[in-house]
Amino acid sequence: MARGSGEPRAAFSARFRPETLAHLRERADRVGSTQTTLAERYVEEGIRMDEHPLIYFRDGAGGRRPALMGTRLDVWQVVETIRQNNNSVADAADYLRLPQSHLEACAAYYVDYQDETDDWTQREREAADAAENAWRRRQEMFA
Repeated sequence: MARGSGEPRAAFSARFRPETLAHLRERADRVGSTQTTLAERYVEEGIRMDEHPLIYFRDGAGGRRPALMGTRLDVWQVVETIRQNNNSVADAADYLRLPQSHLEACAAYYVDYQDETDDWTQREREAADAAENAWRRRQEMFA
């Protein structure tokens, strides 16, 4: 869910129960965010989870990202596994030992958010390449 700070915004007015607003303020303070940014994240993620019930969002070193419910697999990882199994959801499901419907949920999410998922995949590949290069340099130092 990468969002550029330069994206245009539209105003929206909403009324919340005082308890909900207080909870939002507390949470925003705790995570070092603004109420607006946090509320927007909750709305966007909530909509996506309504559209894709087997997908949830989790924090990580690279930021928040969509993942497959009941697993620690990110959507991009499932999509890559499908690709590595000749684009067969059934074969990838067998490989991961997960119900085919779970992989189909990731594929459906990918269809709706392909560019974002491809960006995650690219960033993860670059990070893996950098980690491997660093490891190889360390191995060469001590060889």
